[in-house]
Amino acid sequence: MHFGYMVFYYAFTFAPLIILVIFSFNDSARVGLPFKAFTLKWYAEVLSDPTILSAIANSLLVGAVVTLLSTPGGTAAAFVLVRHQSFVGRKAFNTLVLIPMVIPPVIVGISLLTFFHAIGLELSLVTVILAHTLIALPFSLLVMVARLIGFDRSLEEAAMDLGADELTTFLKVTLPLIFPGLLAAAILAFTISFGEVAVAFFTIGYQPTLPVYIFGQVRLPTRLPVLTAVSALALSFSALLVVASEITRRIREKK
Repeated sequence: MHFGYMVFYYAFTFAPLIILVIFSFNDSARVGLPFKAFTLKWYAEVLSDPTILSAIANSLLVGAVVTLLSTPGGTAAAFVLVRHQSFVGRKAFNTLVLIPMVIPPVIVGISLLTFFHAIGLELSLVTVILAHTLIALPFSLLVMVARLIGFDRSLEEAAMDLGADELTTFLKVTLPLIFPGLLAAAILAFTISFGEVAVAFFTIGYQPTLPVYIFGQVRLPTRLPVLTAVSALALSFSALLVVASEITRRIREKK
């Protein structure tokens, strides 16, 4: 029973991704069986299309900035929630930070669009970064809360007893121990931003991110083979990111 469930789970999860990659090499303008012939022309078209390359660059830029903003922000909030449980307004603070996780993305997008127009902020990659940071921050917070709950604070106390100040203790003791959590939070924030389309659709200007570009092109049947190639490249990048993070984590654990 357990084996059957495992097979079903993996098939349901990975079969669509495998099919996507396979048909990105199909020499046919129609995505479907039979498989006509192997080709790399859709990838060549992706790499020669300045609009697609610009969209990819925009997504990478937005994802990187969102990661740099949400990971430290979520970490700081996690320290407040875990280590200062008696401060006034803790429950309200916890609820407010996590609200973006339960509100439908479309509602978040419309709300932010209204807000940006109200304050006179022109839609651009900056507004997308702000919007994605709002979405990614709660996820970074939850990852770091889980990491800090199991943290042995006696190690910090021992370092301070040996003469280390608070900053040195944080850099030499706390930071290395919570690094796996930071890495997980950073990867999660980046992937959320890189693949998010609903909120970006409402807050983007004239520089589309990759998901917004794909969403706009998927209605055109002739563009579908190119979009499979773009999606396969994005999938490969995500897989490499996860593998690199796992290798980094294991190397640090061995040290």
